[in-house]
Amino acid sequence: MLDNAQAVKCLRYSVLVGLITALGGCGGSSGDSEPTPANIAISGTIDIETGTRVDADDGDTLGLGLRPLAGAQPLPREFILAGYVSASAGKYVSGSQSSGNPYAADPSDNFSMDLRKGQSVYLQPFSTSEGSSELTLTLLSGSRVVETVATSNQPKPVEVSLSAGEPAGTYRLQVEASGPAPMLYILSTSAVGSVLATSFAWPDHDFAPAEAIVVLKQNADQVAMGSAVPQGSMEPEEELAPGVWLMKAPAQAAKAGQSPTKESTLEWIRALKQRPDVASATPNYKMRAMASTPVNEPLYDNPSVGQQWHYELINAPIAWQIAGTGGDGVTVAVMDTGLYGAPDNWHSELNANVVQPLPVGTDFVSAQFDNDDMPGPDNNPSEPGNSIGSRVFHGTHVAGTIAAAVNGVGGAGVAYNASLLPVRVLGEGGTGSSADLLAALRWVAGPANGSRRADIVNLSLGGLPFQQPLRDAIRYGTDRGIVFVAAAGNSASTRASYPAAYENVFSVSAVDGAGVLASYSNYGDSIDLAAPGGDASRDGNADGRSDLVSSTSASVINGGARETYIGLQGTSMAAPHVSAVFALMKGLDPGLDYTRLNAMLRAGELTSQDCGREMCPKTDTLGWGLLDAGKSTLAVSNATVTDLLTAAPAVVSLSSEGGLSASVKLRVYGSNSASVTINSVSVEAPWVLLDSAPASGDSGTEFDINITLLPEALDAGISERTTVVVEYRGAESRQLEIPVIGQRITDQQARDAGRHFVLLVDPQPRNGLYTTVAQTTALAENGQYQFAFLPDDGVEPRQRNEVPPGSYILVAGSDLDNDGLICLAGEACAEYPVAGLREEITVQAGKPVIEVRMTTSYSRPSISAATSDMLPRPGFKGYSLIEWSSEGGIDPKQIGAER
Repeated sequence: MLDNAQAVKCLRYSVLVGLITALGGCGGSSGDSEPTPANIAISGTIDIETGTRVDADDGDTLGLGLRPLAGAQPLPREFILAGYVSASAGKYVSGSQSSGNPYAADPSDNFSMDLRKGQSVYLQPFSTSEGSSELTLTLLSGSRVVETVATSNQPKPVEVSLSAGEPAGTYRLQVEASGPAPMLYILSTSAVGSVLATSFAWPDHDFAPAEAIVVLKQNADQVAMGSAVPQGSMEPEEELAPGVWLMKAPAQAAKAGQSPTKESTLEWIRALKQRPDVASATPNYKMRAMASTPVNEPLYDNPSVGQQWHYELINAPIAWQIAGTGGDGVTVAVMDTGLYGAPDNWHSELNANVVQPLPVGTDFVSAQFDNDDMPGPDNNPSEPGNSIGSRVFHGTHVAGTIAAAVNGVGGAGVAYNASLLPVRVLGEGGTGSSADLLAALRWVAGPANGSRRADIVNLSLGGLPFQQPLRDAIRYGTDRGIVFVAAAGNSASTRASYPAAYENVFSVSAVDGAGVLASYSNYGDSIDLAAPGGDASRDGNADGRSDLVSSTSASVINGGARETYIGLQGTSMAAPHVSAVFALMKGLDPGLDYTRLNAMLRAGELTSQDCGREMCPKTDTLGWGLLDAGKSTLAVSNATVTDLLTAAPAVVSLSSEGGLSASVKLRVYGSNSASVTINSVSVEAPWVLLDSAPASGDSGTEFDINITLLPEALDAGISERTTVVVEYRGAESRQLEIPVIGQRITDQQARDAGRHFVLLVDPQPRNGLYTTVAQTTALAENGQYQFAFLPDDGVEPRQRNEVPPGSYILVAGSDLDNDGLICLAGEACAEYPVAGLREEITVQAGKPVIEVRMTTSYSRPSISAATSDMLPRPGFKGYSLIEWSSEGGIDPKQIGAER
């Protein structure tokens, strides 16, 4: 058996040459040399999600012959960690692709960390191909048990926390396995707020105790049904629709002497689901009063999946005050992968705003790219999700940022009253053809003797070369008054990506939570402006979580897709912010077109930069600047706004590895702005210093505040929040709150998501399955993975990291349970360029592809609001690793799921 030091040394060398085999034979020279730039086919970097850590003795590590960790693994105060436990050793027998792979015994994992009062740690279990076993999470102070919880063989998150009587300090966490099957899990915590291990889960919506909405498999009238229902199961209260009943839990179903609780209600509903005569049963959720803007939606400032950071970064709350109609009367076409749901029954956050009924011709995906139930163009733009890889509902996510409704549930879009026109042009894995896009562009422009079908077209797609027919189609649409907005691309290059690079199209780059260009975002002369696209590898706004854009989506739960909210990153997420702000503007001024908007952009009226009377400077990264929704809507508003004080930037982010100081410009909005008088400027946090601020009694239309972070007043690795409060008066007394987020960074170099297998996959399926062509491995170094593939030299046997010329899908991920599959739930996964939106990479002889960039993060499915008592059971079968044949050559396994 290798000791840990020897194995790590051997592993690191093997990673460099890209020739990882079973380490039991490592020790002699491989006869290979390290790759040089002259003989590289593809190389690049994989960034790691903020706060990521990995179990030091996961199944992959133990499979290398290492021993389970003897002591407690130290963890920072904020983290997301994936781990592996198994009560015994054995071999996988249940999974067809993983059969025969060994799994090691690791009955318990122990971690130590500092906890604050009220801080919780969450555990989310994930089954392996062997099935599911119960996990126990225990919080200990020394040997004393503070709290212990168990998952009870259910993939449901559990938590432990410090009670009111427990002091802050160092505690130990223990994860234990029982049962025959090995298990994966995710631990997570945030000192700022609660973060479920499911990461992007809905909030806990309130519902009536002891009540359920039950759909029967056979309709029946109340009398007949009531006589057929066994006593003690459910009592009919009211028929809401044919076959749909409001049911009450019988009194004897509650525990003796106790009132019905939320948990007892969910247990009762779970029992109802098992009845043969029940088609579905869900809680009777309580309705909420309609909120006026997205600020009042439950997910706006939710600590796990909040939309606050990317909306405040563009000053959206100010825009919602100015453009109170929310884009009403404006139609935005979303040319994308479609919309989750079906006509008249779309995602519940979108359904009210989808154009009804849909016109014929809204699915233009040709059969060779299609993956829905009816391959080829049709009149149903429903989004099926991907058959292989991350199950991302891309078009649904984009549509939610634009126009998810304000309804008191979930989140909302920027233009929350605008109309959505889903136009499906992308199929499996977000791929399609320029011919399909051309047909859709011509269709949305409307008939020559009629009107256009949309006012704005969002194109969160790209990667096409220049094509004159597409240019002409966009020009024709522009002449008819359509405004086109497109994603600049996710390849971190200056290469022009069409349609974004066409004239008459607003090309949008992506920024993180601090307004800095995202690591993956394209840049260059073609960029017009920037908007929040997120960056999982960063915590730009220093809130203790990776910067992801939250919006509507769907997840595979209990074998079927269910609506959810999730966080994604990409210029695809940036573009809809711009489309939505343009919708707010057109709601105020329907005559806006490309020419007027472009002139306003160049004059600095749409972005956060202040150019005074001069023409704004243009950069290769942010174009004419970062989108400012408040300035944009004000520029077309006829309303009298003379004394509304705003801040630029709207959110201040300070960190020890970023800017320690920031200047905030306070300005009264309006072309005829009136002076306001400052009453006070205050901040209470000890880690923020107000270097300068307007004094009480100062009057004017512009003021400056200078802020400095005092990092020594912060705990290392902990993000803190506070607000600078400005009290002022104009026509009336008002208050402006400027969020300030500070962090003393220690995370970057420590990030680790486990050993990563990097695969090049044949994009063409064989008998409905996919094949891995080349494979290499990488270890985390300074919070990143570096990888390289070599050109195929034609000498047999071909090494696993050699790749012949051709086009491939590039994926990477961890195999924490050692089943030979990557990218399963609970494991890390990256797809180029963005997870769920695969783009092919072409390898040509003598033309290396270098500086490829991806981001890896743990796969953690979400729970929907409508099925909060259901739990995720992803159907994706993972990508399979290459094995060696007995002759020493490649024996590629087929991977993925059937199409």
